[in-house]
Amino acid sequence: MAVLVWLLIPVAGGLVAGVWGTWATRRQTGVGGIADAAGVRRYDRFRSAMERSPIPVSTFRPASGERAPADG
Repeated sequence: MAVLVWLLIPVAGGLVAGVWGTWATRRQTGVGGIADAAGVRRYDRFRSAMERSPIPVSTFRPASGERAPADG
């Protein structure tokens, strides 16, 4: 009987993992989710904002006592 209990543990774990995997990979569109097109637009805006530099590189001068970043 104890062998059956030890066999049930991985079977139950597999079932729980399957249910969680199905739940985690479901499409989240509609009332509570974000549509794919809106998500892509938000990602593009985020990526373009991260590519811009807040300080132009040519005008950057370290404060007195600071060292300039090494070039290589």
